[in-house]
Formats: sequence, C-alpha cells, structure tokens
Amino acid sequence: MADTDDHIRDRGVTRRVVLRDGTALTLAVLAAGAAGPFGGGVAVAVTPGRAQFLTQPELNTLRGLVDVFIPGKPLDTDHGALAAGCAEAIDALLGAFRTKPPRIFAGAPFSDRAGSPVNHFEDFLTLDKYERRGWRLRIEGSRGRKSLEFNGPVVGWQQIYREGLAALDEAAGDRRFADLTLAERDLLVRQNSDGPAGDLIDVAWPHTYQFMYGAPEYGGNRSLVGWGYTRWDGDVHPRGYTRAEVEEPLPEQEHLSPGEEALLAELLPLAPLASPEFAHNVVASSGGSQRALRAQLGLLVEGGLDLGGRDGA
Repeated sequence: MADTDDHIRDRGVTRRVVLRDGTALTLAVLAAGAAGPFGGGVAVAVTPGRAQFLTQPELNTLRGLVDVFIPGKPLDTDHGALAAGCAEAIDALLGAFRTKPPRIFAGAPFSDRAGSPVNHFEDFLTLDKYERRGWRLRIEGSRGRKSLEFNGPVVGWQQIYREGLAALDEAAGDRRFADLTLAERDLLVRQNSDGPAGDLIDVAWPHTYQFMYGAPEYGGNRSLVGWGYTRWDGDVHPRGYTRAEVEEPLPEQEHLSPGEEALLAELLPLAPLASPEFAHNVVASSGGSQRALRAQLGLLVEGGLDLGGRDGA
C-alpha cells in the first residue's frame, strides 16, 4: 500500500473477484476468527464516528486501522470498513454487557429483508449463566478474579484493544495514527506486528471482516454495503433462492484493493486443495489469529502441512 493511489487503482481486479473466485478457502479466511457476527459476535445500534465503550480518540485510531484492512472510496471502487461502520461495531462489541440482554446472539428465524413482516434478528436472546460467563471472560478478561482464572489469567478483548490502539498511536510519533495517510498507516501496521499492536491486529482483523460482511443487526455492514458490491442478497428466508441464483456465476468485475490483492495472491496456489471441510480446518487451526493463519498458509503453499486430509503439494 506504499504505492501511489494511481498505481493502486490500475491493478486491475476488485475485492469482488476475491470473494467470487478465491474458492471456499478465500471465503473462510475473509470470515476467519474465533467469534463475530457468524459465531455470536455482537454490536449495538451505533452512531457513525461516535464512541461508546472506547474513548473518542481510541475510536478514531480504530477507524484508521479498519481502513487499512478494507480501504474504501476513493482508493477502492467500493465502500470499505469505514462506510460499513466496522470500528463502531467493534466498539459496541467491547461494551456488549452494558445492555440487557447483552447483544451477543441475534434472534430468529427471519429478518424483514425477504418477506417476513417482523425482523426477529433485532430481538437479542437472553444468555444462560454459562454463556454469560464465557462471553464476559472473552470480552472483559479475568482481571485478577480468581473464580475466573481456573485455567490461568485471561486477557480480554477490552484490554487488547486499549493497549494495542495506544501502541499504534505511540508508533505514529508526534502525530496520531488516525492522522497518517493510508499508505503511512499500512506501513506502520506492517512494522508493528509484534507486542500489543500485533495482539490487536490478530483480533481486530477478523472482527473487521466479520462486521463488514455480517448481518447489519450486529452493528456493521451499514446500509448493506458489504453485501451490495458482492451482489449477495444476505439472508433470504423465508423467500429463499431461485435455482438460477444458486447456479449462475457472477459477471466479471474490475478493481481489487491492494491488501486483498495480496491476500488473493497467497490463496490462489491453494485453490486446487480447497473444499469447505479443508477451509474450515485451516481457519479453525489458526485459532482466529491473523499471524497464525498466514503462517499456516505459507506452509501449505510450500507443501509442508496437511490440514484437510490432502497433500499440501
């Protein structure tokens, strides 16, 4: 991303191509992570640019980070993480237990996007005591409470985000991270892949993609921008899909953002190996960590790892 904007715009493919042509493994990687909208992740109704759990400066730094992960217009031809509200959705996730019931699991069976007169997704479910304890531990951490440290201390997402965002601002020197150009922010993220900043990236990267492409009731995918450019209808029950919608390929698209072009380049050598089961095994074995996932992909490309019962050659 250190290239000029004109060079980036001339690269010739869009993130739509990644989502369409990268096979099951590409889709699984883009939705990777231990939790999020597809696995119980949460967010509340949010106001663009306004912090809820984080401080306003922290949210601004987070907005700068998610913009690195999924850039939008004018650099890309489509809207990115900022327009989708990914940073605000993550902020709401960190404060999930400030609402009753906690906004962890959206209701069922239907939204109102495909014929249902009622949006059941908006009615979040009450957690049982085990779910509540587990999610508080994941989000808030054990914080020295012995009753929660039966398997050792747990660092929660709240601490990871706060310490990581502070590390990014510190690395930016006499400016704040959010005030840097996109190319400067991208370079700084690449140069700070360890320590608190690296821990933050491991968590924020999957969260950003999950909120970008998850159901909007979880707080991201604002105005369905994540589904719009991919031409995906999202949840279609009770109407469902026609046979043509299932079987006919999408038309060719144009440009790809530079970060996703790099991801596609990593994944294409694995296309002959891909299956839903194989993709699931690759993502699950990474534990939701971006660093672990990319390390596994590198081994697969080199033919040194078998996660799906197939040779990695």
